[in-house]
Amino acid sequence: MDLRHFYPRAWVLVGVVALVSNPSRGEVALSSAPLTLGATDASVLAAEPFYNPFGTKLPRIVSGYGKRQVPPQLKALVVSSGAAVLPVLPETHDGLDYAAFPGSAVRASRSGKVIFAGFSKMYVSRQDKTQQHRLVIIRHADGQSSRYVHLSALRVRPGQDVQRGQVLGVLSESDEWTEPVLHFEIRDIRGQTIDPSKVIVASDNAETGKTL
Repeated sequence: MDLRHFYPRAWVLVGVVALVSNPSRGEVALSSAPLTLGATDASVLAAEPFYNPFGTKLPRIVSGYGKRQVPPQLKALVVSSGAAVLPVLPETHDGLDYAAFPGSAVRASRSGKVIFAGFSKMYVSRQDKTQQHRLVIIRHADGQSSRYVHLSALRVRPGQDVQRGQVLGVLSESDEWTEPVLHFEIRDIRGQTIDPSKVIVASDNAETGKTL
């Protein structure tokens, strides 16, 4: 007896499941669609806090959010005709700089979807403006996003869902500060920066990592 004459819809459903579960259909395509949540998960994910991006309890912050003074050795010398060095002006810092050894694992501060992973003209070397730095941007369930800058050996790709604590890449050398740092940002749904130190909670699980 051919069951397809009696249960045509069931066979269609089996075909759809087989198509979706076929791993040979290629990598995940980049999607700009908003995140969707199940009715039972929405309140849980929306309330998920931000943790520091190393998973350790006390990573060292060497440069805070807001206006900051740049150390003279990092500022290109600008001299007048009288050979007088102009004063170093404060600059706006849109996040936190965490000190860490190059090669330290950088982790997702919160669960979400990777919407960018690669080089960006927004973050370049102080000395060589053509040298772009790698970063990862994650969009979270409530529309906020987090940025992780000065990375190498990326472990994620655009369109990928990540969980809090998942490794995104490792820290690289940079001339952003007087020592190697991870630049970490949090932005609201409008793209405006938020002081991460006001929203990050203490880690409840000290992961292994070579943070200072």
